[in-house]
Amino acid sequence: MTLNYLEDQYCRNSLFIKEEYFEVNYLPDQIIHREQELIMLSKIFIKLIETPFQISRKVMIHGDVGIGKTAIARTFGRMLLLSAKKRNIKIEYVHINCRIEKSNFKILVQVLRKLNCPVPIRGFSPQDLITMLKDYLKDKNIYLVLVLDELNHIQNFNSNFDIIYSLTRMNDTENRKNFLSLIVIVRDITLLRNLDESTISTLQGSILTLKKYTNKQIVDILNIRINKGLKKGIIAESDVQLIAEKISDSGDIRKGLNIIRNAVKITEFKGKIHISSDELQLAFKNLIPSLQDDALSILTYHMTLLLYVITILLLERKEKRVIFSDIQKKYEEICFQYKETPRKSTQIWNNLQSLKNYSLINIKTISKNVKGRKSYCSINSIPINILNEELNQKIRNFLSSR
Repeated sequence: MTLNYLEDQYCRNSLFIKEEYFEVNYLPDQIIHREQELIMLSKIFIKLIETPFQISRKVMIHGDVGIGKTAIARTFGRMLLLSAKKRNIKIEYVHINCRIEKSNFKILVQVLRKLNCPVPIRGFSPQDLITMLKDYLKDKNIYLVLVLDELNHIQNFNSNFDIIYSLTRMNDTENRKNFLSLIVIVRDITLLRNLDESTISTLQGSILTLKKYTNKQIVDILNIRINKGLKKGIIAESDVQLIAEKISDSGDIRKGLNIIRNAVKITEFKGKIHISSDELQLAFKNLIPSLQDDALSILTYHMTLLLYVITILLLERKEKRVIFSDIQKKYEEICFQYKETPRKSTQIWNNLQSLKNYSLINIKTISKNVKGRKSYCSINSIPINILNEELNQKIRNFLSSR
């Protein structure tokens, strides 16, 4: 009889109480160390509750990856809906991830669907959908708070249709009635360079900048998830401190949660009940799979080549950072090797900025004077040798598919 390994796993005693507490998309009942940001959002949006349909707000939230931007927006949305329901105010909160819905059309279709508005499949432009959304909100007397998360992933910022501008101009100016407020979330505020001046002025009214978590705050957040999600005594406090130190440069809580979950799974696989230093070290090295599914999967070919070049130089020189001019020279060599036309300096720099925005590299510019300005790239919190292997495989897959 064939063994059922799934049943075998099901019958085992897991070290998790609830593994979902370590998922990236899990939203806790209460988020800590972001209370001031929630208070700020509440002050900005309180008029939606005091005098419904009288104001429109535009807010930008920005900061590095994994430091609570999405969690703050979703938590605030939950608070807003509770306050609106208490006063019988028709407010809807819609959260769109622009990494998933990358075009103006797809974003607007998802907004309408989440509002339960029938959407035709074909034959409509984004501007038609804007009109449809405006008419629907007016007809149903609904106020919409729309969040566009990871705004930098919208593919057609430079098209004739500006979704940000169009959304912020759809309130009913004739009757002085407002139906929409907008929150946009970006990793890097330099995204504004891609927008026209009128859109920039629209978004610059209220900017909420999130600072990285301190080491102590990281420990606090990880311990809350551990206490809720794991059985007692699975992980030592000293190991939690070590994880916090490991991710302190980036402040990325998601990496910390990934390390803990991986360490627990490795410990379970070994049939042990306590995480040791061996399991923790293996968990540190196993960060790359989740990263590959996320950031690496959306890189263009030339971004992949650039990141690959950086790993080569760092491994060859056994240094922590490498200068831009050396990256460009090695990149051109690699392009020649793969019979690929290298990008110009400006595009190389733009691609490096994109890698920074994806939190794959850090860029530090040191300038004693204008002529002495130098830019260095480094990689933090990712095992460089494993990243190098993953990128090498990604490049080989690309070349074989030509």
